[in-house]
Amino acid sequence: MHLKAHYDTRARSAITVTILVCCIVPLIGFLLCNSHTFVSYETHLLVRLSNRPQWLYDCSAIFALLFSTGGCVLLLAIIACIDFRFAHSIRTVLGDVAVAASPIVYVTGIKWLVERPRPVTALHSNLLPTDPSFPSGHTAGAVIVATMILLTVRNAAHCRMRGIEELRRSMGVVPATCRNGGTAGSIEAVYTRRAMVTGTILVVAVGISRLLLGLHFPTDVLTSAIVCPLISYTVWIIREQLRSAKARLSNKTSSVA
Repeated sequence: MHLKAHYDTRARSAITVTILVCCIVPLIGFLLCNSHTFVSYETHLLVRLSNRPQWLYDCSAIFALLFSTGGCVLLLAIIACIDFRFAHSIRTVLGDVAVAASPIVYVTGIKWLVERPRPVTALHSNLLPTDPSFPSGHTAGAVIVATMILLTVRNAAHCRMRGIEELRRSMGVVPATCRNGGTAGSIEAVYTRRAMVTGTILVVAVGISRLLLGLHFPTDVLTSAIVCPLISYTVWIIREQLRSAKARLSNKTSSVA
């Protein structure tokens, strides 16, 4: 009962914070559009970043293609196939894709609601998308891919834990250990931590690449990097809440029967 109350509190807190942030973001966007001081400061920063080595430009251009709409769809499809290998469930994989991709609806809506112009450093760039600047769609795409990687890695951890438990039962031994010396239950924590570090590096790299190309203001990138993980986390929390409720209902039905 205590665990249920704690989980419900966490879910309510996540939902409340996400709703507040999502309501504040368009207001910030409108303020940024009308703030000549902020635009001037951010543009000056982008001009300074434009003095980058050629190899950084080339890497940034690759990220621009990889995390475009088509690139993200392809990456999600590839990761979803890998996810199915561990989850063995189309429903689970589709749920993971929905959790990961959920921020794109919000980001797209805010883009066309606020309609912040691209920075002057984006003019005449052959990599410039046709949509508005705020928030960054490519950074959102990086968050989406990073979230899908995280969910896939968690499923891989669960798969390995099941394998360890089955081996333990077949050998009649107690607790098996993983390579880092922890119990089988710690595998998920290790895998999740590594996936989060990898995902964070990916999002930061893509965000910086958008600034190096001069296609986004820093606040465009920062907004996506903050709000997109919040949305995905909240959708995941809701999904887990529904799963728990369904499992409790199933257990009650079984006990009554």
